[in-house]
Amino acid sequence: MAKQIVNTGLADNDGTGDPLRNAFIKVNQNFTELYDGQFDLSYNTLTDKPTILSFVSDGANNQVLTTNGDGTITFQDVGFDIDSELNVSTAANNQVLAWSGTDFEWVNNSGGSGSGGGLSNNAIIDLVTSADLDMSGNKVLFGNVYSTLGDLPNAGTYHGMFAHVHATGKGYFAHSGSWVELANAADVGGGGGSSLQSRADKVGTTPSLANDATNNLDITGFKGYALLSITTDKAAWVRIYSNGASRTADASRLETADPSPDAGVIAEVITTGAETVLMSPSAMGFNMEATPTTTIPCAVTNKSGSAGTVVVTLNVLQLEA
Repeated sequence: MAKQIVNTGLADNDGTGDPLRNAFIKVNQNFTELYDGQFDLSYNTLTDKPTILSFVSDGANNQVLTTNGDGTITFQDVGFDIDSELNVSTAANNQVLAWSGTDFEWVNNSGGSGSGGGLSNNAIIDLVTSADLDMSGNKVLFGNVYSTLGDLPNAGTYHGMFAHVHATGKGYFAHSGSWVELANAADVGGGGGSSLQSRADKVGTTPSLANDATNNLDITGFKGYALLSITTDKAAWVRIYSNGASRTADASRLETADPSPDAGVIAEVITTGAETVLMSPSAMGFNMEATPTTTIPCAVTNKSGSAGTVVVTLNVLQLEA
């Protein structure tokens, strides 16, 4: 039935419009047309479709209903077999469909390393930093929580990411291939009259190193500090310098040779595994760049016998604001 228009006349009470009863008959018939299925899309076959879709011809398998923009609605091919391309039938319980950067794939949504299940820490990061979310090199990165320093992902891969480590209770960010510890409120010195400072662990992690390979590692600490201990998570030779130039000049020295008194070497240790070496007495450390910074320049050689990262922890006491 075509839509019926109620004739309202040319002016108020001019007698040219529909009688009141006739007008409401049209209204009721229009409503009946709607309620009797015009917009009820629950049909068993396309041939049962209401008149509003009467101009849509039958579609083929894997086609979708779409419009060309001028009001014409037709079935069109999507370009692939939905079931086989998306492997819909292969999904397991609690999996979700995610875009990998090249195609869709099912990803586990339970048993992750974070509390309460869900995707694992690194799975989420890989998803968020996929090529589709790489905005001209400025990747979408966000905070995450890890149990220990060893659980942190490769800093070189996730440059600029922030993370929290339960074991240390501190925050870190990935910079130049290393995880740099963020300053805690208790580590930041005040002006005159402030309370004494507490000792703090300053941590740096090298990229993966072959056995006997060396990496220049910058650890964020203080301009001036007392060095109390050096800890490594595996066998390593660790050297601490007053500035980058001293580190460069000392690069060719063998571990069996002592540095000269003016070489700018603050301290060095050779560990045989996961070990803490106490400085007795403590060493006075300082940054001697032209403009002093809080960077503690280090050189780290992997002596563990196999390739891997080396985590270096410096226990220091701040001496300079």
